[in-house]
Amino acid sequence: MKTTNTITTKINDQRVEIKGENAFMTLGNFLRNEESLTGTKIVCAEGDCGACTVLIAKDVDASGKLEFKSVNSCILPLYLIDGAQVVTVEGIGKNVGMNIDLHEVQQKMIDHNGAQCGYCTPGFICAMAGAVEKVKSCGGTLSEKKAKNFLTGNLCRCTGYQPIIDAATSIDLNKVELLKDRYHSPEWISEMKTIKSQTVEMKFTDKSIFLPATLKEALKKKSEKNDVRLIAGSTDIGVVVNKGKLDTPDTMALYHIDELNVISHDDQFINVGATVTLTEFEDYVEKHFPEMSRLLRIFASPQIKNQGTVVGNVVNASPIADTIPFLMVSDAIVELESTSGKREVVLPKFYVGYKKLDIKADEIVTRVKIPVLAKNEKTRLYKVSMRKDLDISAVTFAARIVFDGKKMTKVSIALGGVAATVMRLSDIEAKLTGKDFSEKIFHEAAASLDQYIKPLSDLRASKEYRMLVAGNYFKKFALEIGGEL
Repeated sequence: MKTTNTITTKINDQRVEIKGENAFMTLGNFLRNEESLTGTKIVCAEGDCGACTVLIAKDVDASGKLEFKSVNSCILPLYLIDGAQVVTVEGIGKNVGMNIDLHEVQQKMIDHNGAQCGYCTPGFICAMAGAVEKVKSCGGTLSEKKAKNFLTGNLCRCTGYQPIIDAATSIDLNKVELLKDRYHSPEWISEMKTIKSQTVEMKFTDKSIFLPATLKEALKKKSEKNDVRLIAGSTDIGVVVNKGKLDTPDTMALYHIDELNVISHDDQFINVGATVTLTEFEDYVEKHFPEMSRLLRIFASPQIKNQGTVVGNVVNASPIADTIPFLMVSDAIVELESTSGKREVVLPKFYVGYKKLDIKADEIVTRVKIPVLAKNEKTRLYKVSMRKDLDISAVTFAARIVFDGKKMTKVSIALGGVAATVMRLSDIEAKLTGKDFSEKIFHEAAASLDQYIKPLSDLRASKEYRMLVAGNYFKKFALEIGGEL
């Protein structure tokens, strides 16, 4: 297996090689400070405001052309873009001699006065261009609802949202030359494949980067150096690093390993590889787990979901993570591998304390297996946060119940935000199992919650509020399911 010490990418139409400790820079800072592409703005440095949005293509779509998606460049380290192509706001329009032929997105922003102070505008344009790439490629239309969904990760501090939405909905997709067509290069796509087939190893005085091309190499590295930090999408760690609260001296990322970037299903499980993004998961499970797909639409911005991974969300082990309650009530299975072999842990047993996991020092989580829904199952997922979109939950709720007529033959209920981990309410489950469904027994279960949960107060919610919401979710679930039986 060939090894290199260089990160190779393409920025707009220029091939770029990144060597040395610059590989630890964020893409946003590199674009501004090293490439003089200052259209990309850095504001929050947390992946919240979207001013830093750029487009990135790591793979090709079904047509064999690059699939561009929006990401937050402020929290994306350069070592995560090896073999990818980046398009910044400077590359959205088309250079024609000494002039620029504006992209339809840019023209509509002008026509509808979509810019005020202009600081957030490049991010909006890139996010909107990402929406156009996906919608037109799928043969759809850019409705107001879709436009708002694609722009949830972009904030306008002048609050000029209506002209921006008007610009998006007025885009004539027939006039749009897709970026995947303009930047299509069989030679570059071939080189991308070559780059990803190579292992990258960069060693410095007190830092290192390792991008293995095979799972065998990754497991060997983890065995030899237990404290190497695995980075998935950097959507959480990137924030902490930017704030100077965490250093990542020895880093390994797994996105070169093809077998880990696979999502599939059989009669028993949906199998989610370690580098499958939240966007890929959302799209795939729409038919299999429509309730989960619905929740993911408000889980985070497109930029975060295009970079963050399901397995990263699981291993990060936040008690208010939005995927974990569903996976918990599904009895999802975490698959771990080391040089010694494989083992599986059911998710409710994977969390042994706050941010503590049943994982050995030399193990890597390679996939999560989610049992498929039976025809007689009902599932509901709820979350409450200060904002509907793009906000961290205060309380999460998940229930998955198997019915035989009105009898509940299997009951699984989980709450997040009320303990050190997302927790299964096993005592309540046992009391409900075997009973006929009724709103009354769920109201009784809600009234008994103070026996099982002791939430804390913090900046997102008081303990009293969390207790009230948790009980109300039991009642909401009963009301909704009762109308379907």
